[in-house]
Amino acid sequence: MYNPFKITHYFSTLLLLVVSIALRAQSTIESIPNQKLINGSYVSNPDKILDDATIQQLDTLLTALEKKTTAQVAVVVVESIGDDDIFNFAQTLFTTWGIGSKGNDNGLLILFVNDKHTIRFHTGYGLEGVLPDVVCKRIQRDFMVPEFKNGNYNAGMLAGLQQVEKILTQPDYAEELRAPEKDKELNWTGFVILLSIVLVPALLITFIIKATNGRFSDSKKSEPTPYPEMRLKQWAWLLEFVVVPVLIVTLFALGPMENPIGLCFITLYLYYIATRFHRLWRMKKVINRFLKIQNYYEIVEFIRKQQLYWFFMALIFPFPFLFYFFYHLTLKRRYRNYPRACKKCNSSLHKLGENDEDEFLSKEMQMEETLRAVDYDVWKCKDCGSIEMWFYLDRNSQYESCPKCKTIAYSSTSRRTVEQATYSSSGSGEEIHTCKFCGYSHTSSYTIAKLTRSTSSSSSSFGSSSGSSSSGSWGGGRSGGGGASSSW
Repeated sequence: MYNPFKITHYFSTLLLLVVSIALRAQSTIESIPNQKLINGSYVSNPDKILDDATIQQLDTLLTALEKKTTAQVAVVVVESIGDDDIFNFAQTLFTTWGIGSKGNDNGLLILFVNDKHTIRFHTGYGLEGVLPDVVCKRIQRDFMVPEFKNGNYNAGMLAGLQQVEKILTQPDYAEELRAPEKDKELNWTGFVILLSIVLVPALLITFIIKATNGRFSDSKKSEPTPYPEMRLKQWAWLLEFVVVPVLIVTLFALGPMENPIGLCFITLYLYYIATRFHRLWRMKKVINRFLKIQNYYEIVEFIRKQQLYWFFMALIFPFPFLFYFFYHLTLKRRYRNYPRACKKCNSSLHKLGENDEDEFLSKEMQMEETLRAVDYDVWKCKDCGSIEMWFYLDRNSQYESCPKCKTIAYSSTSRRTVEQATYSSSGSGEEIHTCKFCGYSHTSSYTIAKLTRSTSSSSSSFGSSSGSSSSGSWGGGRSGGGGASSSW
């Protein structure tokens, strides 16, 4: 027969059982047994997380350590401390037990809280110099947390205590363990500062210049360009060159990685390569558009304009852009000599050699080629004999178009100072430009800036420096809260 009172009794009993289990699992300062007072053990393990064999190994290790150094290490392994903060809990427990010898304050509390997945090292005043926070953190990260992540609590605790024993008994080992970690932190900070100093201003200046000159496809001041495929929208540029790199650096800064600087640099390097391949993809779209209308001259001009950019990419990032740079030069030659059809009869054209093409070049053109200011390509139709000609300016040439004959043979031939500049006034000079083809000459004046006195300053920086036993109980040590915590 259905008995509501009996069912209620069962539920009440079950609820009390669950509550009692939860209360037993949640440890308090008062409920954690001080095994040093009970049986002389250094390990308090009320929730049976560590096995007996590991506790025996730890006691043997810590007994020998106290005899050799007088330092006292208490290990507390519990399932839960509820909502209590692990730092405050460790500080209270350390003070309550008085771990370490009085006066020397050479105690260490290692607190393991399973449900928080956290290990805490809490050092006494006297151990803060030997076990600074950075060393405590490295022991946890390198020797304990990897084991804890795999559920190997016994192996992780034993590995961590073995490192503590080495540091307290071998000062040289402590220095060896401390220095790389310090360098690592400083290196990471320096790496981020370097990125901030070099990249942030460069990106900001680049963005302002591109926005001001209308180099974005959505810019209001954008001017027509023969290569619209090469322009990005402002949001796309910011996403590609600002947002994603910042996210990469942030992820490595927050991630628990062994070598964040190296991995971050490699990731940024690979990401930058990806952005350059994005540029190559846009270049390919430009070339394909001109190929459809067989405008090989514009293809060559476009590739020539990109040449200096890829030269610097090859210098800064030799892999893989050094290989691409040579391919880029090959690509330019290929399209310059690309087979093409005659515009009159649609037959194939033949490119003339340097000696043969002079027959079809004017004296002005031949002068320009002699001065290497312009390079002409002459193509002759095999069937109708018509001539097609293309010219390629040397952008590094010192010559420009002559105001009189228009031949690109006009350049500066001499300069002279007319009036010397002083500290109080500017000077003046004259520059003579002459055309090497027609002989036209023109003299222009220019201003010489007044002299300035150099100033130097120096700065200097200044720096300034300014017995226990293993039996019975803890020695009454104190802690200022030094140490470190790690989670997994």
